[in-house]
Amino acid sequence: MEVLVIGASGKTGTQVTGALRSLGATVRAGGRTPGAPADGVVPVRFDWTDRGTWADALGDAEGLYIVGPTAQPDADVLVRELLAEPAGVRRVVLLSVLGADRLPEVVPMAGWEQDVRNSGKEWTILRPNWFQQNFGDGAFTSPLRDKGVLELPDGDAALSFIDTRDIAEVAAIALVRGGHGGRTYDLTGPQSLTYTEALAVLGSAADRELAYVALDPQQHSDQLRAAGLNERFVIWQQGLHTLIRDGLNTPVTDAVRQITGHDPRSLADYAAERAGALR
Repeated sequence: MEVLVIGASGKTGTQVTGALRSLGATVRAGGRTPGAPADGVVPVRFDWTDRGTWADALGDAEGLYIVGPTAQPDADVLVRELLAEPAGVRRVVLLSVLGADRLPEVVPMAGWEQDVRNSGKEWTILRPNWFQQNFGDGAFTSPLRDKGVLELPDGDAALSFIDTRDIAEVAAIALVRGGHGGRTYDLTGPQSLTYTEALAVLGSAADRELAYVALDPQQHSDQLRAAGLNERFVIWQQGLHTLIRDGLNTPVTDAVRQITGHDPRSLADYAAERAGALR
């Protein structure tokens, strides 16, 4: 089977590429700047802002992994237009987010979910919790490494952080093996931790003290604006953090185990692997 992975060099796309290869699929690795070819991986140029790249990127792909165009001003229509391309795609997996249907209207993910459901394809929607990789490979890494402090407006709410490798395995199984059409999965890690608890796990692995500071929500929004981020992004972040404070990100699901046959990776496992990034 051949699958186009959009955002193949991103947080989940890299892992999805590897998971698809492990199941024997050929990957068309889509990105604005295609990488180097590898065994079973064909780099292709895909740019959400250049519709002329879409058909060539799709090629003869039967499967499609979509990471949506969150930064584009016309993000609300692009996924729908891609799904209308005259291609042989029969299975689609969309990366969404936990609580997509409760986020502000400026967040396009609920609309993308509906577009996928209306596509006529065999679709699967993945709604993961916040990534464990944010700590050692993402937005939280620099403040933790440089200052040992993480400031967020989430109070003492708990989150069941998930490893992107577990998301990728679920995506690959849905695309290659099928049997998950018409399903929306909430994906979580194996336990729910407050940020204070999570940083204790990470700090123990990194052999240093890491602290969480709970910000007032308005203070956090003001910091984002002061950093030059646009109002759309600020509203988006407000929505995500409101869900956390309301407890939506606290539950633990068994979806990863049901689909992959193994328990999701723990934050302690991830911390042990990436401790060096936080020292």
